[in-house]
Amino acid sequence: MLNFQPVIEALPGLTVYRNILKDPIVKSVIEHLLALANPTGTIHPVHSYGRVYHMLAMTQNPLTSSDAWQNHLLELILSDVNPFSRAAYTPGGDYTVFKAAVHWDLSILQCLFEISVQDIHNATIEVLDNCFPVTHRPPLPRWTAPRPPAGEQSGLHNRRVQMKRELAAARRWDKLAEQLAHYYATYGCGIFGRFIAFKWQNGILQGVDRPDPIKLNGLFEYTDIREQVIANTRQFLNGYPANNLLLYGDRGTGKSSTVKALLNEYWSQGLRLVEVPKKQLPDYHSIVQELRHNKHRFILFVDDLSFEENETEFKDLKALLEGGIEDRPGNVLIYATSNRRHLIKETFADRVKNNTGGEIHAMDSVQEKLSLADRFGITVIFPTPDQETFLKIAVGLAEQRGLPLPPQELRQRALHWSMWQNGRSPRSARQFVDQLEGQLAMENGA
Repeated sequence: MLNFQPVIEALPGLTVYRNILKDPIVKSVIEHLLALANPTGTIHPVHSYGRVYHMLAMTQNPLTSSDAWQNHLLELILSDVNPFSRAAYTPGGDYTVFKAAVHWDLSILQCLFEISVQDIHNATIEVLDNCFPVTHRPPLPRWTAPRPPAGEQSGLHNRRVQMKRELAAARRWDKLAEQLAHYYATYGCGIFGRFIAFKWQNGILQGVDRPDPIKLNGLFEYTDIREQVIANTRQFLNGYPANNLLLYGDRGTGKSSTVKALLNEYWSQGLRLVEVPKKQLPDYHSIVQELRHNKHRFILFVDDLSFEENETEFKDLKALLEGGIEDRPGNVLIYATSNRRHLIKETFADRVKNNTGGEIHAMDSVQEKLSLADRFGITVIFPTPDQETFLKIAVGLAEQRGLPLPPQELRQRALHWSMWQNGRSPRSARQFVDQLEGQLAMENGA
């Protein structure tokens, strides 16, 4: 049987990567190795093996090989938030002061990595046969890796898989400190190393596993309008001054799709997207603290922004955009979409309050509401398409999906759809093509 004792004795000496010892799966594997080393102790090897098997089966990490344990350990190394990874990911951080400790830790972790699930399985059987002989014991279950889910994976996922394979193939991990530092600097660590899109929910930044895959080349027409958003974003990514944006227009005109498509176009250049619900805007200072000292550049995305007369969150947004005492970091911008040009509902009553015994300086309240939209540096207007533009969008989407209908027939069907369904908009054109694609597939299947 393999001698696991040197690994068990070395692990408590981890320095920079010490957080890995707190991981539940790592703890269960160590517990099982201890049970194998002392099979007559308080922990039965069958019990500890079952725990390891169950916890590995529950992991959601994308597999790079059939060995779930080795894959999990590589995931922990790439995700670990420690002084070394944080220094590499922080602008101006000096990670080199930790290189000696990283060399030490990687040598220890490589020894742990070299213990495969097959080794664990074989050692467990050997211990059971020697210490707990049973004539009719059922076979110990062997780990079999599940097939990874089908579908296109993100570029970040693919780069992560590539880095794990490089680690797995390396003969000496202690020589990879510089390579790991470059990975952390480029792709981040912790939650920032696993996701490119995020949501701020109840005071917590949460990663989005599968962001909307929409791309700029999948958006038709509105080219000049969309170019304003693209140009501002590219300035931002290159470290030049850029503006907060308000994307205004009728529903379904592609405002939100444009912002989400920016992420898929520019994530590899360091762009990240954080969706912030309107009700969470008072958490702005907490959000900024999460993002301020990172190398990535973040767009705070506030979708479908508008306020009713009695809502006061717009004051938090005003301070966020301009006028708060805290400086907005240079790696954060705000892009908001709205169907309402002035964002805040304004009534005629607002204008006549001073004539009806209401507020004495009523126009001050009106101006406070109207000034919110002015805080955005650029307002980009997405108008409702005319009939010809709508038809071009519908035909373009249908051709992109390879639907086998002549353009003239597509135009006729799309026009009929706009008259009887949701009017003319890019969203309505996409809904028409979705329905048409499904209808043709059913007909071909029948």
